[in-house]
Amino acid sequence: MTITCLVIDDEPVARKGIAGYVEQVPFLSLAGTCKGALEANEMLHEHQVDLLFLDIQMPDLTGTEFVRSLEHPPAVIFTTAYRDYAIEGFELNALDYLVKPISFQRFLKAANKAKHHFEMQRQPLPKPPTADPGYFFIKSDGQFIKIKLDDVLFFESEKDYVFIYTPLKRYMTLLSLKQLESELPPDKFLRVHRSFIVSLDKIELMDGNMLIIKDKRIPVSRSLQDTIFNTLIAGRLWKRDV
Repeated sequence: MTITCLVIDDEPVARKGIAGYVEQVPFLSLAGTCKGALEANEMLHEHQVDLLFLDIQMPDLTGTEFVRSLEHPPAVIFTTAYRDYAIEGFELNALDYLVKPISFQRFLKAANKAKHHFEMQRQPLPKPPTADPGYFFIKSDGQFIKIKLDDVLFFESEKDYVFIYTPLKRYMTLLSLKQLESELPPDKFLRVHRSFIVSLDKIELMDGNMLIIKDKRIPVSRSLQDTIFNTLIAGRLWKRDV
């Protein structure tokens, strides 16, 4: 990768020194040098610049004032003889802050930091997660069985096995409820007891600490009763106004 740089400093010796450093680093390319912010502004309108090596104390506009004046400023490494501006520089998201006189070793460290910054920016965005297919497979009796999430009434754990209840059949597989809980969509399924995960859409009745699904009475842990009530009933309870 190549990072195109612009050096801005009102001191000729400083401009020449930093420009010389830029030319020694293989992944940096020098677009030009400027003696002040106004000249630099013109350069930015004419050239694509990735990175500014920008002095802070300049006669027309300070480096920080110049950055604030830009609608879409390039990345910035501030260069200055004064340490007092460091906090202001980093408030502008500067990649680094070099105090004059600048050694090549310190310059190279800042350049490598800029390289890492641009490499991270150019990494492809992670792909969005694929949509939930709406089904899963289990292994039971040596077979791989497809079960639709919409068909599941509830899951019941017994020792090392889980029973999966659907309207037509019960399946048994070697799984744990903890594993299932991490895989199931939380807006559709809820663990209500150490031995049960239920489909929220399939709950027909709540009676104290019991849920009813297809005539099956499922216990609810005391600590989860309020959660169940708030999830299922609160905001949906029709009652006569007093």
